[in-house]
Amino acid sequence: MSSKSATRPQHLELRRCLGSFPTGVTVVTYDTPGGRRGVTVNSFVSVSLDPALVLVSISAGARARTGLESAPFAVNILGAHQSDVAVHFAGRPREGLRVPWHDAAPAPRLRECAAWLECLPWRTVEAGDHVLFIGEVVAFGHDAVAPLIFHAGAFGTGKPNFQDARRSSLAACLDRRRDFQSWSDAGATSLAVPA
Repeated sequence: MSSKSATRPQHLELRRCLGSFPTGVTVVTYDTPGGRRGVTVNSFVSVSLDPALVLVSISAGARARTGLESAPFAVNILGAHQSDVAVHFAGRPREGLRVPWHDAAPAPRLRECAAWLECLPWRTVEAGDHVLFIGEVVAFGHDAVAPLIFHAGAFGTGKPNFQDARRSSLAACLDRRRDFQSWSDAGATSLAVPA
């Protein structure tokens, strides 16, 4: 009897599925002999508080992979007003865009961001078609700015509209005079919706 391996998900469908998860948008900046560089990244995560570590995932074929090898870098968490900066560093430069570089930073970083983290290289891990760069945070800062969000292939603001959220709440959608089913590991139970 021959066994067949499960078919691999189609890349486009997998990307759409993963795009269902809203993420913040960052630009990872670093120095090269040719000058300051940056790459737009939404695969960014906090790894540890002690030591303070963060991780960015970069395509193995990206030019940034070479630039980040053993180099200090900054993770710039973009504000909602910075979609033009995100597009610029995603490989579609905007003519006339003035990149808001912070000139006094040890690792090149951007100004006007929601937050920033300066990092020293800690570990590099190859993972499939990406390389994971783990950096030790040596300086950071943040501002009260709404973050730029990426979801389902589009940019958005990080400020939720709480009025709309209240209107579409579960209780508002249900008929308050009837019970509804609540499912759990213990089975179905009937609960009344509070008025």
